[in-house]
Amino acid sequence: MRAYQKFAQIYDKIGSDRFSAKMFRYSQRLLSRLNYRPRSVLDLACGTGTAAVMWADNNVATFGIDGSEQMLEVARKKAEECGVKIDFSHQPMTSFAIPRKVDLVTCYFDSLNYLLTLSDLTACFKSARRALYDDGYFIFDVNTPEAMKVLWGSQVYADETEDVAWIWKNFYFPKVKRAEVKAVFFVRRGEVWERFEETHAERGYNVTEIKKVLKASGFKPVYVYDCLNFARPKRDALRLAVVARKK
Repeated sequence: MRAYQKFAQIYDKIGSDRFSAKMFRYSQRLLSRLNYRPRSVLDLACGTGTAAVMWADNNVATFGIDGSEQMLEVARKKAEECGVKIDFSHQPMTSFAIPRKVDLVTCYFDSLNYLLTLSDLTACFKSARRALYDDGYFIFDVNTPEAMKVLWGSQVYADETEDVAWIWKNFYFPKVKRAEVKAVFFVRRGEVWERFEETHAERGYNVTEIKKVLKASGFKPVYVYDCLNFARPKRDALRLAVVARKK
């Protein structure tokens, strides 16, 4: 099964949206350093809409794009329940457009790692640039090859809640800096448990690659940090946080 189909219905239940909430708060701190207050934002790969709702709840005109119809279904319901207006659309990360330009584009929680080639990453960055006003900002996080090796490679993760259990078996392919996870889920449906599987693949990107693609796509890197803090990333950093400005 393709990624983020049935998983979408339990994504928030197992806490997978929490990192996006952390990134929203971290982005606020990054923007304070820039003395920049966006009036509009595109949350790219918005998933179940947690960060998009937080932007909209702060009186920021918000767009949300995701490649999974199932994730967007959850996001639309969440926005309705929270009483905020968000323009959601189903589009690929490599080629997308919105009705008008925005001050800020965000992309959180491994989403860019699902782009498995530098050409796809470049296409995504160029689409993000087209969505921005001049001197607008692009904030995102990305897993490094070290994360693929340490956190994914040959690791098995399992956990459970009252109604959901899951097992993630990971594989790492160092030559292509790529990792795959076979995710098996068990969801309680009344007296029975439903089992389903999804396969997810990610590629790690290092600082040099990210800066090169940003520059080739018309961005100027402003900050590159060890994610969720303000320290320069060391060689063994697992996740990068990047702020870039449209040139």
